[in-house]
Amino acid sequence: MSSQHVLVLNCGSSSLKFAIIDNATGEEILSGLAERLAEQSPQIKYKFQGNKEIVPLNSGDAHQVAITTLVKLIKDLALDANLVAVGHRVVHGGERFTQSV
Repeated sequence: MSSQHVLVLNCGSSSLKFAIIDNATGEEILSGLAERLAEQSPQIKYKFQGNKEIVPLNSGDAHQVAITTLVKLIKDLALDANLVAVGHRVVHGGERFTQSV
């Protein structure tokens, strides 16, 4: 059986953190950050197989472009075949939690 990988996303107001994790070993296959989204000079920084790369985006590009670029990157690196799940970190305390806990 081939490795099973999970894509984990964490969206902020002007950023998108991401990682592909090997489900069995916990090894980080790909990790990165899209930053300054919807602002001047947005970019995606990522690390794959020990190499760090930067993908510049166009000024004003936001989350949709970052996700589209990330999907293309995952396909270009041939990491899509082993993806079995995608998770998004959602944190919301509502009225009950008004401070960090």
